[in-house]
Parts: sequence; structure tokens; C-alpha cells
Amino acid sequence: MIKENGKVVDVDSQGVWVETVKQSACGSCAARNGCGQKLLASVGQGKRFVFKVNNPDNLSVLADDEVLIGIEEGSFLKATLFMYLTPLFALFMGAVVADMLGASEGVMILWSFASLVVGFLFVRFGSYSLFRSCKYQPTLMKVI
Repeated sequence: MIKENGKVVDVDSQGVWVETVKQSACGSCAARNGCGQKLLASVGQGKRFVFKVNNPDNLSVLADDEVLIGIEEGSFLKATLFMYLTPLFALFMGAVVADMLGASEGVMILWSFASLVVGFLFVRFGSYSLFRSCKYQPTLMKVI
């Protein structure tokens, strides 16, 4: 289970709205001074995110409560693979199909790029129905 602390911003008829703050893991890493990732990690550090979380256990929460939210690792991994591998797979399949049709190199590049765009669109619009399931959304685990 991937866990994160957050603060309840609002509780309404739609659900519980929680705010989290993006933290970098560089502060606890031994190689923080010699690592190139520190600069990239510091770009979004401190940015606040507000989103709706599921409350399957109907925990009683109020605004300004500190809560622990979580999402299953397997669900997170499946969603990540879907988002990253689908466009990449479409790109390669576009190149393979263009090659099987005997297209020139320029046409193959255009066909691959068009397939990549289709893959991005599939992820964008296909994820709405796929990830409406509760297992792909963060859930409220406990009030701290």
C-alpha cells in the first residue's frame, strides 16, 4: 500500500476532499549532494494538490483533520503501465504496420507519429471508464 498524509479541505455530498503537499525524498537520501535528480525533484516540491478520496469505511472526518490516504501498489503499477506503455506500443505497432505495407522511411515515420498520437488519445479518453473503479483511486485509511 502506498500511503500519504493529507489534510481534509472539505467534506460534501460528493465525498472527502484532501490536500497533500508534494515532498521530495532527497532530504533523506545519502547521495543528495552528488545526485542529478535533486534539481528535478525540487521543481515541484511544495506544490499542493487537492483531490477527492474514497471513504469506503465511512470514517467520520471534518475539515482540517489530518488523514492517511493510500492506494494499492498493484493498482498504481497497472495504471502507470497503461499510461506509459500504451502510447509506446502504438508507436512501435505503427512502425511495424507501415513496414509490412512496404512504406518508405518518411511515410513510416509519419505513420508511427500518427499511431503515437492515437495511443495518447486512447490513454486520455480510455482511462475515464477504466479507472472509475475504486481500486484505482486513493482511499481514506484513517484519521490521524
